[in-house]
Amino acid sequence: ICKELYVSTATIVRFCQKVGFKGFNELKFQLKSELNLSNKNMNAWDIIPHRTSILKDFIENVDDQTIEEICNLIKTHKSIYIYGRNMSSLPAKYLYAMLNTMDIPCIFIDWIDFLSALSKSFPENAILFIFTNYGEKEMYASIVKQCHERKIQIIWISSRELDSSLLSKNDIYIPTHEPKLEAPPLRTKLTSFLLVQLIVEYLRHKITESPSNPAK
Repeated sequence: ICKELYVSTATIVRFCQKVGFKGFNELKFQLKSELNLSNKNMNAWDIIPHRTSILKDFIENVDDQTIEEICNLIKTHKSIYIYGRNMSSLPAKYLYAMLNTMDIPCIFIDWIDFLSALSKSFPENAILFIFTNYGEKEMYASIVKQCHERKIQIIWISSRELDSSLLSKNDIYIPTHEPKLEAPPLRTKLTSFLLVQLIVEYLRHKITESPSNPAK
């Protein structure tokens, strides 16, 4: 398509996102579904290719430098906090468990009031992971203000687009574009789990390569 239209792959991806898809793979899935006129009744197994297409789009568009930056922050900061509640607590807990398994101490928070209280006493230059569905401005504004005043760097992992007023120039923001389930009304966390796994794999590789653990 790029060759025929004389455009870049990024232009195709932006077009797909402009018309409501996560990327080119989801667009392909939708076109295949609409062309397959004989398959009018959707069943549970039809969802899997759709979810797979979204994951493929995320993998193809993930910024390697951002992953590396996050991992470098984890390796160089002694104070690491990870927040997530409800469904967002699942990938947050996974990151917490994996870091502790690799002997990287961190603290998990799943209560917004506790996060609000801690934001006033975080050690300076700590890093805070926030896993969220929407990043509601009214919920996080005062917390973010306290964190930024204490020079806390926030790593946002949000299912939906984040309000730009919550971000400072030093924060890292990764939108996971996770689809919504209508019944029950939830958002899937597959992309967030995938992102955590990418961070863990990069960290594991770097720890293996470190001078104290030379690769054989």
